[in-house]
Amino acid sequence: MDSISRDRLQLLLGWLRDFWLDLLALLWPTACVACGWPDRDLCSSCTAAVCEARGAHTEYLSAGPPYYVAGPYSGEVRATLIAFKHDGAYGCVKPLGIRLGSVLRAACAEAGTDPPLLVTIPSRPARVRSRGYRHVDALVGVAVRRERLPLELVRVLRVTRGRTGQVGLGAASRERNARRIAVRKRAIKFKGREVILVDDIVTTGATTRAACEVLELAGMRVIAVVALCHAVRKDDSEQTQVEEQGQNAIVFRKGVKVRHTGPPASSPGRSSWTSTSTVGMSE
Repeated sequence: MDSISRDRLQLLLGWLRDFWLDLLALLWPTACVACGWPDRDLCSSCTAAVCEARGAHTEYLSAGPPYYVAGPYSGEVRATLIAFKHDGAYGCVKPLGIRLGSVLRAACAEAGTDPPLLVTIPSRPARVRSRGYRHVDALVGVAVRRERLPLELVRVLRVTRGRTGQVGLGAASRERNARRIAVRKRAIKFKGREVILVDDIVTTGATTRAACEVLELAGMRVIAVVALCHAVRKDDSEQTQVEEQGQNAIVFRKGVKVRHTGPPASSPGRSSWTSTSTVGMSE
């Protein structure tokens, strides 16, 4: 099939998709979760804004692994993530997963010659039951398939008794609450493996730091932390780790600087596996 035929086919498929969505909107009226445009759960312009991401690469620090973040927790991304995470808008998983995929691929540059494991920050069991799905796992699934990365997602973290939501907590309370996390016993078979830790939002970094600590104690090595977005807190009464957001960087109090520089170039001889195969899952 030549390029002209492919373009015509894409136009036809796009027209058929829009026609089908228009019919569905007559039966089940809807509006864009980000801008309110009628007849679409997420309109085309907001979808494009959510999918677009510039990789954020941190410097290497002795205090922990580098952070790769797709962008700020604001605008269309914030509205779409809230709808996906709290309002059951599962159809938003694809654009959010595409956004996550670009920084996940960038983080793979930290890996050695073997593919690392993917470990997600777990939600509380009650939240998973009410939501009906593990939202970060779903995002990772889309990201890995989109980027065709041969990475295995393993569920080795669990929350412990007393864990609550982090929203609304001060910095000290966040640190205490974040430490209510543990590694499952079956994680012993992954001892010695490299790990990329994935979460949806990074705010103070308390949750990811606690997860890194328990994973390292279990014998795994966290080589990078990947997040869909960062939320900047400016609370004069509390000392948060995220201090300020400049035009090109987010500065963390403990010295972490996230620069929106785009995905780094792959190192020669490293991560040669990043363009092959598909995702796997291990309980």
